Amino acid sequence: ASSRMFEVVLRCLAVGDSAVPAAGMQAIPDQLAGRLPDSVLRLNTTVTGVDNGSVTTATGDVVRAQHVVVATEGPAAASLLGLPAVASRAASCVWFAAEQPPFAQKLIALDGSNTGPALNVSVMTNVAPEYGPVGAALVAAASPGRADAELEPAVRQQLRGWWGAQVDQWSHLRTDVITHGQPASGPPFHPKRRQLVRDGIFVCGDHRDTPSIQGALYSGRRVAETILATSVTPT
Repeated sequence: ASSRMFEVVLRCLAVGDSAVPAAGMQAIPDQLAGRLPDSVLRLNTTVTGVDNGSVTTATGDVVRAQHVVVATEGPAAASLLGLPAVASRAASCVWFAAEQPPFAQKLIALDGSNTGPALNVSVMTNVAPEYGPVGAALVAAASPGRADAELEPAVRQQLRGWWGAQVDQWSHLRTDVITHGQPASGPPFHPKRRQLVRDGIFVCGDHRDTPSIQGALYSGRRVAETILATSVTPT
């Protein structure tokens, strides 16, 4: 990654708090949708075309709008809008259930030897007890930069070297593989990229700011503020 991106992440971790929603990550879009009228959301609908003032779906429907905001992951936005391709950084995560957490602190354990395959491990229930039943721990072993559904044996062997035989008693819940985990952030890295594609069409997402949930939310707010500032009618 670019050193500029590293400095952004390091600063955020150094001066701010890290958190997860107690109700799970779905709580973030649920909160965004909570203030909208029920009739305005159309889910599970593929968009095939974007024009100034309209969006076309795979069923042939045309949805009219004064402004169109494409708020998707980078590859989808590039395909819909004819933008330069967005390079992807894959990520895998192996999830374990344990009777006891390997450590009690609210922290992220890093692979200081850089041998992997897990580069960081966190006990999610140390931060959000709601993520597991009482008396159990949810352990997440993340492998950024890899897309491998068969990581569990190698990860378990690695963590056995960290915490001993207790790791053999952990139950493997599942392994998540996300091909486009984040947009690549190699140098040269340019956050706050242009969001106006052409008249009436905007794009936002972590590929326009920093590759993170925070970057995606910040990018969305930038677009909203731009539209509001240009749509105000003088009185």
